[in-house]
Amino acid sequence: MHYILKKTLHKIIRRQHDYVAQVKANQKELLKWVEFNTSIDAAKPIDSFISYEHNTHGRHEERICEIYDDLYQIKDNWKSVKRVIKITSTTLSYGKCSIENHYYISSLKVDAKTFAHIIRSHWKIENSLHYVKDVSFDEDSSRIRTDQAPLISTMIRSLAINIMNINKILNIKKARKLFGWSPHRLFNLSSGLK
Repeated sequence: MHYILKKTLHKIIRRQHDYVAQVKANQKELLKWVEFNTSIDAAKPIDSFISYEHNTHGRHEERICEIYDDLYQIKDNWKSVKRVIKITSTTLSYGKCSIENHYYISSLKVDAKTFAHIIRSHWKIENSLHYVKDVSFDEDSSRIRTDQAPLISTMIRSLAINIMNINKILNIKKARKLFGWSPHRLFNLSSGLK
């Protein structure tokens, strides 16, 4: 996974774009140094931003976005990285408190508020797409598990959802059933997108 992420980020930079990439547990070495650089006593963020969110269901969340430029043991292997971002999310829901840290690397040099917005926007897109895939396509109970089949089936679901969104179809579950019986109708929609 380490190699795949590095290769993907290299392609992004080669095409003169920037990235913000989450560092997860499957990138053990990178995660170790990102956590180290943001947790030692000498580590001071160059910028930070705090946002609050609450809803009518009694859920309150505080997110602290901290930006670091100390790239000790990172810059040698990850040449395009300019910033390390740490998001600390504290959630209070029904009397229970949970704290989570999420780490990111980026080729951008922007302020903490901008990073917080970029990351939060991505979460909203990811969460809404996952919800639609699970509720409308029952993706979580899919039995497809071998070779490339899971990746291909999720790409097909995403394509179908995007075509329906572009065509402003609001009831995706109902549309899925209609297009399941008459798939040519879905492809007729996509031909009008040129």
